[in-house]
Amino acid sequence: MRKWFVGVVGVALAAMSGQGVALADSSASELPPTWHIHDGQTALGSQHKAISFFPTILGISTAEYLLDPASCPNAADKVFLPSVGKSNSDLLRAGTCQTSTTVIHLRSVPVDTAGPEGWQSLATLTEPGFITYYKVTQR
Repeated sequence: MRKWFVGVVGVALAAMSGQGVALADSSASELPPTWHIHDGQTALGSQHKAISFFPTILGISTAEYLLDPASCPNAADKVFLPSVGKSNSDLLRAGTCQTSTTVIHLRSVPVDTAGPEGWQSLATLTEPGFITYYKVTQR
């Protein structure tokens, strides 16, 4: 029991001091297993994805974006989203991604489908037949 208590206290103190286990950043060859990052470094592995539309959404240059690329949790509710050519939903994409300062809410819906109220849309189609709506909030 004492070892357990000492371990819990140690982890709590490390967390409060800002030390402890750090999540991998975009330069790492492996990210936490349930996340991916849009840093364009696809040669580093499957968790590294294309830069995509994130600089456009954030209104910054690609060079500026790459200083703080968006990381995204993998969807936990994939049964409700399209997968491997089989669609279980009319949504192509739904979820959030984040940089160190922003949260980017995303939803891609079929063309001629309204997005969430108050969200903006990209000016061009993101995939054939789909338009992406987004909302950016501060962290």
